[in-house]
Amino acid sequence: MLKIVNGEMVSVDKWKLVLQKDFPFMEQDPNDEHNIYRKYGFECDRGWYQLLRECCEKIVQRYAEDGIEIDDIDFVPAQIKEKFGTLRFYYGYTDAPCGIAAFDNLATGESIRFEPKADGDIDDAKAKLRQDIRSIVRTAEEKSKHTCEVCGAEGKLRNDSDVGIHWVRTLCDSCHKDRIKKSIETREKRKNMSPAEMLNEIKKNIEKKNGGNENAD
Repeated sequence: MLKIVNGEMVSVDKWKLVLQKDFPFMEQDPNDEHNIYRKYGFECDRGWYQLLRECCEKIVQRYAEDGIEIDDIDFVPAQIKEKFGTLRFYYGYTDAPCGIAAFDNLATGESIRFEPKADGDIDDAKAKLRQDIRSIVRTAEEKSKHTCEVCGAEGKLRNDSDVGIHWVRTLCDSCHKDRIKKSIETREKRKNMSPAEMLNEIKKNIEKKNGGNENAD
């Protein structure tokens, strides 16, 4: 599907548009220079659409329990991406912007998370609401460990560094086999590439992994 961004027509996966349409707090704005998600959108593949949708539905339901309508939800996505093969859903609130969201251990993949803090005191009801929202988001992230990022089927973390693929992803058996096949084909293709062609290929792969921006860290 096509969408107008900064006056230009760009291709956008349908699932991304559906989430924005159904959940107002997920709406993007390419002109927002202060929010990575708003500006660049989802930095993961379509296989996680259903678990992201379920996460948003549960967020809406939890706010509704406190009598808060969907258009009044103060939840603010800050960045939604794949990292170390699993989902990272960083967020804040209108009165508690997302600061440093996590510290990731490069050796183990363990993620230490930091919750957004409001500038002032919040009442017990809001504190309980935000505690429940944290649980909802963490459940979605945990589920991503067993959901193929490409197709949404049951999957597991794949570390294929032994065949030259240094990007851990959660994949089902079928998508994993396809990944290995494409890697072998690419390796054979690169044998006949010039240095300039090789550099261009590497740049394209980095851009694809980072969702087209340099803020995915």
